[in-house]
Amino acid sequence: MHGGIGRRSFFKRVFAASALSAGSLVSRKSMFAEGSAGSIASPKTTGIFAMDNPNYDIVKAENRIVIEYYGLSCFKITSSKGKTIITDPFISGPVVLHNEVKKDPADVVTVSCGTYSHCHVFSVGGTPYLYQIAEPTVLHGITFRGVVTKHLTMKEISTIYPADNMVICFEVDGIKICHLGALGHVLTDEQVKQIGKVDILMVPVGGVSTLPVEDARKVCKQINPQMILPMNYRSERFNVEGWATVEDFFSDRNPRKVEENGGHTYDHYDNVLRCNSEIGSESLEFMMVNGRLELTSPADNSQISAPTMNAVFQRFVY
Repeated sequence: MHGGIGRRSFFKRVFAASALSAGSLVSRKSMFAEGSAGSIASPKTTGIFAMDNPNYDIVKAENRIVIEYYGLSCFKITSSKGKTIITDPFISGPVVLHNEVKKDPADVVTVSCGTYSHCHVFSVGGTPYLYQIAEPTVLHGITFRGVVTKHLTMKEISTIYPADNMVICFEVDGIKICHLGALGHVLTDEQVKQIGKVDILMVPVGGVSTLPVEDARKVCKQINPQMILPMNYRSERFNVEGWATVEDFFSDRNPRKVEENGGHTYDHYDNVLRCNSEIGSESLEFMMVNGRLELTSPADNSQISAPTMNAVFQRFVY
């Protein structure tokens, strides 16, 4: 008997609590609208209820950009205002195992040259502008400009002989970015002048169809950016004989083996941040602080401290 009364009493309480929970937002809203006695402030006087129109912009960091690397020459750059730029989208296949952009929406797509590994714009979603010229153009408040160069012979479905390659420069949140595309030669003095000051340089280092490794290093020194993001190199997702790896590109930076606590060893290079399995995110976040480029995420980036020519070995988007 007492057990039955206890159960009925329990279920009454559960039902009452459930009803209160289900109607809590509605009842609170009506309570505020009526202006209950002793309330601190009544939204009735302002017409505002916080849950009606949440402001998600308050969690966005000002003047910071996020860069993700899909592989080959394809990056996604997102501004602090949510504008997205995708560079050189590619088509994947039996050899190219990188993830395509997969219809990710973009505001602007840049294309450096007319090969499948640099211009598969159909993989991008949304209704973006396509920029592939030298004439300065303002798109979504961002000025894009191209510098005409050349790429080397490329073997895809058919042989593509040396032709125009567009080095594309643009500035996002005060950060000057230069994407070298499929550049196949050391720059002339005039081309270096046209490119101008660069904070982040995206440089091909694979040595086939683009800059040989030694020339890639020379171009980096010609431009002297604050940060280098290598691209278009041999990896486990693009394992093609004859191509150079990113380690080959960094081999002039005092390489040495470093052992971690678990006994695992990895290659360490001067002023290179290697985003491996120890750093969980593929995203890099940058901002300008008193004229200097700062890598704000990942926060553990003490490996890069030089005034210029720092580099990040970025993880692919999987």
